Amino acid sequence: MSDIKVSVIVPIYNVEEYLPRCIDSLINQTLDSYEIILVNDGSPDQSQKIIDKYQKMYPDKIVGLIKENGGLSDARNYGIPYAKGEYISFLDSDDYVDCTFLEKMYNKAIDTQSQIVVCGYYGVNEINGTYRWLQKGNIDIYNQSVLECPSLIHLNAPYAWNKIYHRSLFEQTKFLFPKGWIWEDIPTIYPLLAKANKVSKIDEPLIYYVLKRKGSITATYSRKQLQLFQSLQLLNERFKELNLFDQLYDELLFINMRHIIFRFKEFHKYKDAKMKISFVTEGFKHLNKYFADWKNNPYYFTFYDVGKPVKQFFMKKKIYWFASILVPNTIHKICAKIKRTMKKARKIFSRNNRVKYSYAYHYKHSEIIENTVLFESFHGTTISDSPFYMMRELAKTHPEMKIYVTTQNYDTHKELLDKYQINASLVKLNTKEYAKILATCQYLVNNVSFPPYFIRRNGQKYINTWHGTPLKTLGKNMVEGIEDMSNMQRNFLHSTDLLFPNDFTMVHMMEDYNLFQLFTGRAVLCGYPRNTIFMNTQEAMKIREQFDLVGKEVFAYMPTWRGGQSSGAVNETYEKQLKDILNKIDNVLNDNQVFYVNLHSLVKDSIDISGYKHILSFPNIDNYEFLNCVDILISDYSSVFFDYSITKKPIVLFMYDYEEYMSNRGTYFDVRTLPFEKIYTIEDMLEYIQGKRKKVDQSQESQDYYDQFTQYDDIYATKLLNDYFFDGKNNNLQVFDYSSNKLIKHTLYFPSKCCERKDCKQLEEVKNMDNPIMFLLKNQFNYLLRKTLLDDYNNHVSYVVTNPNIPYTLFERMKLFISKIFSFINIDSLMLRAFDNLLPHIQIQKIEYRENPNKFTRRLVNSYNRLSDRLNNKR
Repeated sequence: MSDIKVSVIVPIYNVEEYLPRCIDSLINQTLDSYEIILVNDGSPDQSQKIIDKYQKMYPDKIVGLIKENGGLSDARNYGIPYAKGEYISFLDSDDYVDCTFLEKMYNKAIDTQSQIVVCGYYGVNEINGTYRWLQKGNIDIYNQSVLECPSLIHLNAPYAWNKIYHRSLFEQTKFLFPKGWIWEDIPTIYPLLAKANKVSKIDEPLIYYVLKRKGSITATYSRKQLQLFQSLQLLNERFKELNLFDQLYDELLFINMRHIIFRFKEFHKYKDAKMKISFVTEGFKHLNKYFADWKNNPYYFTFYDVGKPVKQFFMKKKIYWFASILVPNTIHKICAKIKRTMKKARKIFSRNNRVKYSYAYHYKHSEIIENTVLFESFHGTTISDSPFYMMRELAKTHPEMKIYVTTQNYDTHKELLDKYQINASLVKLNTKEYAKILATCQYLVNNVSFPPYFIRRNGQKYINTWHGTPLKTLGKNMVEGIEDMSNMQRNFLHSTDLLFPNDFTMVHMMEDYNLFQLFTGRAVLCGYPRNTIFMNTQEAMKIREQFDLVGKEVFAYMPTWRGGQSSGAVNETYEKQLKDILNKIDNVLNDNQVFYVNLHSLVKDSIDISGYKHILSFPNIDNYEFLNCVDILISDYSSVFFDYSITKKPIVLFMYDYEEYMSNRGTYFDVRTLPFEKIYTIEDMLEYIQGKRKKVDQSQESQDYYDQFTQYDDIYATKLLNDYFFDGKNNNLQVFDYSSNKLIKHTLYFPSKCCERKDCKQLEEVKNMDNPIMFLLKNQFNYLLRKTLLDDYNNHVSYVVTNPNIPYTLFERMKLFISKIFSFINIDSLMLRAFDNLLPHIQIQKIEYRENPNKFTRRLVNSYNRLSDRLNNKR
């Protein structure tokens, strides 16, 4: 048996200019045992000389084959019998790969025992130098078979080259690429996906797929386009051969419709009307043959055109597409241009922008109003957390203070304020009223962040309380999504005060948002106001009486979110697991036990709690006020256990998916070291609920935990913090003043995009700069830049991540637009506001950037060169 792990088959035809780059990327792979099979498909150029050269240099790694010209499919098929690898991969000869491509793909295949592994890729436009990460995300559906998760079919592109395949798949199915056809991947890759025991994914762009390059020929709408129906027919027949057509009917219909209707929508790009009419005729004929009910099947239409019944109606009519063909292409282009213009106009006058214009107006013209305060918790989704407790205290001690509270749920929050007899005005998020209050309140309190357009004005005080001691890494140390720190970091930099409940939180938050070097306000060590409730046993008893819980054993289950990182899509596997867990727990609870559940807001609507006998949702009072009355907290990786531990009551960490969860998330320490009960299976969880072993750890390790994480918690924490923030009285709080950072002069460095590993070498330049700040735009981020920062720069360089969202009035925005046409229009004052928004209170000594900066960077740099003295004097 061969010890070769992967065989890479590269068909070659007329690509002598790009072939060396492709081969070099394969030669430099980090995998220890693989082969490269170069198939010369009768190429008339100098490709064979290049193949010979590399074969001579790397005889143990490269296999060279020559054949008569037969096309891409024939060349791939020709190389398969020569492949000795356990897995087979395909690569087009004008594309190239990351040096870790084979190692990561092969290791993933072995670790997960998968017959197919997929990865993301960069779509490269070499004409304008842009890179787009494609086939990104949906990671939750992988590590299972298509039969277990049918959506693996339609959420995967049928490309041959962004996957590796266990060689046995070709041997068992005998499926090869149809010779001489375009669309050859469709009838081959989809059946292989369906046949694989498991499909896994590396959610990284490991391949550089060249979309456009110099000399590439624009596709034409020729008779060959009709081969799509041959490919789709072969696809359907192969699924019938595998006895999977009926089982995967909806997915196959989706694939067939997607490929056909997408071509319909491209008609305006081509001139041959007769050809387009033939295509529509064949398309409807094909769908009627294989999927008689396709017009009534909602699967495709719901996915792409949900909420557009009129559009769906016409798309099912042949006459609609014929009529579209008769409209001249020039009319299509004019309509498309009008549509784009209207879209831009709607965006300019959208609700979000109208709010931003309002904020900019009040920022410029309105006075700050004394004795006014805006409280905001979780972007107005709740009235809770530390801002809520600060507000309650303030309402009692400062009746002269005008209190505003951000809301996204007016009626519920009005009821809550009335219940606690708090005299406060609710203001809806993202309204003109909200913009005015945000711009004019003297005091601002938030536990997350204000909108990206927010700029703290001189005369405003802003305390950010954050919302928990972190277990999962944050900011620049997040395993995924460093770029998402942009607005949170910006809010911290705009704060006059940052609240931290312990030294651990302060060190990690200050470090991971680059605040030690850039923050110019004060850091305050004080127990969270919300946690004072856990020291009030009398209030706990009142709540138990209110909800008839006296004499009962009360559990609170607060699991953390397990959905997608960015999409917010509910993980179907998690949803199913959670329902199963709750069903089993409900069955073992007795009439003297009550099990309360508080699910993440993104999964609450998917899990119906109402049907259980002993399981209830948290009541409509402050979560911490209710949590104070329960006997046992059950959580997992949620930081709520740090707060609840103040009660010294039992805590259970129910970590049934520990290995899987930790493989995708970074943490500051291993949660298994905490002095709480650890349970890893549902069976042990059921036994715990029914048993008597519910105790609190009294060991020295437990005491060390309390000394580290609850050292500043105090029943008077809310009063101490309010006295400090609102009245300027410091009653023995530890306060660290970072205002000296205003005096440091920084070098602002704008790197160009890092799309290949060699591009990342430019970042080394910061090591020779004085007090450098790397300025990174959110849209610059890709997997490579994120990994480079994590591996090489996090501990050595301060950087800010930004997604420019500067507040301008409508007039100012128009002025900016016109200045692009008439360069003599002065926009320096507007750029000053950009600096205030993005880099508050930071002195800049000089700016350095690489070639070809984007438009925003160029404007910022040009304005700085004219305004440097004025900018730094202002600060």
